[in-house]
Amino acid sequence: MPDDLPRVLLDLIRDCIPTLQAAEVLLFFAGHPDSIFKPEEVVVAMRPLIVTVPAVKEYVAQFVECGLIASQTDGFAYGPASPKLEHAIGSLGHAYNERPVTLIAAIYRIADSRIQSISDSFKLRRD
Repeated sequence: MPDDLPRVLLDLIRDCIPTLQAAEVLLFFAGHPDSIFKPEEVVVAMRPLIVTVPAVKEYVAQFVECGLIASQTDGFAYGPASPKLEHAIGSLGHAYNERPVTLIAAIYRIADSRIQSISDSFKLRRD
């Protein structure tokens, strides 16, 4: 059950990780903490995983907003804004490697709840 994951990880997923692919991009940055990448370089470096430049740009923008990576003059670098965020990313990496099915279920369960919430707010009233 997805609720078996640490609360700090579930919060990270809810706030900053919309898809499994986004999690993989974040873990790529975490795996290269001393490097700076442009989105195009991330796409090439992550092969054989398939991710597009527009997707990486979207994820990177969200990660910068969440304080997970830092914007540099020549690209983006891993740089959690707090120890709590670094711990959450560590939990993400652990779950990705040790409990992938649980992690995937959590990501998509949380994404589905966001979609349902948006859908509910746009339902038309019948008169």
